Amino acid sequence: MLAISVTHFLEAIIELFIIWMCIFLAFKFLRATRGSGVFLGLVILLIPVLLLDWLVQETGLFSRLAYFSKGVTGVLVLSVIIIFQPELRQAAVRVTQSEFFARFRHMPSVHGSTITAIADAATFLSRNQFGGLIAIERENSTIDHVIGGQTIDAQVSASLLKSIFWPNNPLHDLGLILRGDRIIKACVQFPLADESAMLSPDLGSRHRAAVGLSMRCDALIVIVSEQTGRISLADHGTLTTVDPDDMENELALRITPTPEPETDDQPTFEQTEDQHGTSQESVE
Repeated sequence: MLAISVTHFLEAIIELFIIWMCIFLAFKFLRATRGSGVFLGLVILLIPVLLLDWLVQETGLFSRLAYFSKGVTGVLVLSVIIIFQPELRQAAVRVTQSEFFARFRHMPSVHGSTITAIADAATFLSRNQFGGLIAIERENSTIDHVIGGQTIDAQVSASLLKSIFWPNNPLHDLGLILRGDRIIKACVQFPLADESAMLSPDLGSRHRAAVGLSMRCDALIVIVSEQTGRISLADHGTLTTVDPDDMENELALRITPTPEPETDDQPTFEQTEDQHGTSQESVE
């Protein structure tokens, strides 16, 4: 009898701990978002329903109220799915980016030269206060989240990025999409962030578009402000200001560049000297 009571006690402790962890993680994820207040309101509404359901099970009375509570519970579950759709989508993206799933990722290969080119172009745009919006794909494709655009399919280079965002270029407006070491599309419309992002009203459409896309997929978006020249990164719905001198290091930390492939096309200095000496000896 004592063993059974101890087992029930441990079972209750484990269940309460799991419930507490779920609530804690939900609050931690929704903290500083619009969903935190909504979630608290739903919890307050759910407590009376759970108490009513417990009362019906214990007493066997209030059958009509029990039927009513089941209907309210179904409505609350449906409300959670509708209200928290952006947060649930963002949570699913974060789960796939966890260390547990790292071995299963198939991210496009991005070499160090591409990161250097992006950092160089962003610094140039910042210094001249030219607006820029560059989405760097990681694991997830951006195709399902953007609209329009001009297909380019060209190798990434600093000069090409600078020329695309030059104010007189017809493609300088809207955003640019990079996949691996190639530019996929230019003049692409990104989805604007909704109210759940809680962005400052001082931010323009370029920053809102960057945050909106980063909330829908795992792309890393580089933003250069046309008004201030400030460089920012949008990553999973969060905006971070980056100093131009730290841009390349910050990109390398977030993208994990692939080492450059070794090529044997160019001869080394010793080989050139040996070949030159051999040719002189043959002439003599």
